[in-house]
Amino acid sequence: MKSVLSDYRWRHRLAGAALGLLALPAFALDTTPGTLPELVIDLSQTTVSGISSGAFMAVQMGVAHSASVKGVAATAGGPYFCALQDSLGGSGVNQAIKRCMQGDPSYGMTPITSRDMDRMKDYTRTWSDKGLIDSVSNLANQAVWVFHGYNDGIVKAPVSNALIDWYQGFTPASQVFHKDVLKAGHAQISSSCTAGDTSCNPCAQTGNKFINACQDQPASSSALYDAAGAALEMFYGPLAGRTDTGALQGKLYSFEQKDYIRKRDGTSPVEPIKISMGKTGYVYVPQSCQAGEPCRLHIAFHGCMQSATSVGESFVRGAGFNEWAEANRMVVLYPQTTTSIPNILGSQPLNPMGCWDWWGYNDQMYDPYPGGYYAQKRGVQIAAVWRMAEKLAAKGTPGQGVAAALAPVLRVSDHSATQAVLSWTPVAGAAQYRVLRATGSDAPIQVAELPASRSFYVDGGLSPSTGYRYSVKALANGAEVGVYGEVPVQTAPAAPACDPYYSLAKNQPVTKDGKPTTATCP
Repeated sequence: MKSVLSDYRWRHRLAGAALGLLALPAFALDTTPGTLPELVIDLSQTTVSGISSGAFMAVQMGVAHSASVKGVAATAGGPYFCALQDSLGGSGVNQAIKRCMQGDPSYGMTPITSRDMDRMKDYTRTWSDKGLIDSVSNLANQAVWVFHGYNDGIVKAPVSNALIDWYQGFTPASQVFHKDVLKAGHAQISSSCTAGDTSCNPCAQTGNKFINACQDQPASSSALYDAAGAALEMFYGPLAGRTDTGALQGKLYSFEQKDYIRKRDGTSPVEPIKISMGKTGYVYVPQSCQAGEPCRLHIAFHGCMQSATSVGESFVRGAGFNEWAEANRMVVLYPQTTTSIPNILGSQPLNPMGCWDWWGYNDQMYDPYPGGYYAQKRGVQIAAVWRMAEKLAAKGTPGQGVAAALAPVLRVSDHSATQAVLSWTPVAGAAQYRVLRATGSDAPIQVAELPASRSFYVDGGLSPSTGYRYSVKALANGAEVGVYGEVPVQTAPAAPACDPYYSLAKNQPVTKDGKPTTATCP
């Protein structure tokens, strides 16, 4: 048995490594795991985000629970059910890597074809019809924020582009934003990085704890690009100011995840390691939420080898979300995976890098021929995290909402070379909003008319390195009941042509033919 297991590990080591990031020594955690608090949270206001395998997981959660998830932020991720038939594990994992990552020359690259995309969408609709995920009609109401750094050689740009293509089948283009103009490597982009912070990399780097500091484009100041703030303002509208990291007054709780983990039957307990989840999860709770005020929930999924097992509290403290949660009555849940290797009984999945399950490793524990359960509501990791969310929201009421933190204001919350994201505080009594755009000395033109339920708009088809001005009018019975004055935005330059690669076995950037390189795109 020992020789068989050793051979099994060796045959799958590279496949597993390709789904993870570099492991670094963890440092001691400073809390004793307890239980999740019960808070006044409106689950219908839930948003999710993730990096790498966490981005795939955020998309899966957003699709499976689309009736409750109003916003999805995916950094370095790909389309829903990207693994397709290759979610069988074994050699199929290699095929999933080739299609859904595309950056390691050792594995090669298989394009995501139009037929692949059609099948991904068809599975989504079929599972929706069967009630295995929430109705796909809900996706028409979601806000979607996608990030890809052009120095990311692990999950390549075509995979990120395919995620945009997938959403085009379900979500209006005016609700989907793609940030692809920064020179970032494969990382969570955070404005919580400070001078001398060893948890953070320069923008173009891939490695360390996979948290990077980047400037926005065009670079008009020394301020860091705030990915968390950009996504959250798209989802929730203009927020109160970001709290400095050193001034946070909320509490980061640790809790035992085993209380929420079950087999697929939904009732039988199972040890966390048997579905490759960690013993301990984390949640950041602002003082206002601790005091019983109505709050909302954001779920942040780390990447492979970015769990507490590998990087301690670096992600839960440094991803950039806690600083926005503090003054905006937002609870941030940080569920955790862990590394796992099949034991002699075969009762643990193969996940040596602690990735979230986006290729079916947990399905192998229950079915000889997995069928995408991992991406559905009954997927054991999705179900576990949703039980955590329900526990946190035990005292809340769906539809309760959270009052706007600001007086009426219009903001450009993000932009790329060809898109701009507008967000505004709702106007009481408005029946619709009219969005206007101007450039140069031209008079404003109407670019959209939106229902009162919408308080953001993604304007596309813009020109790179060009100045625009936006205004929004609130209407009721055809009459103006509120006007937001013009706000300017300068679009970014187009990203340079860049073709990065990364060897997971060598753990370093390489050229297309696999030779080590230190070159990055400027």
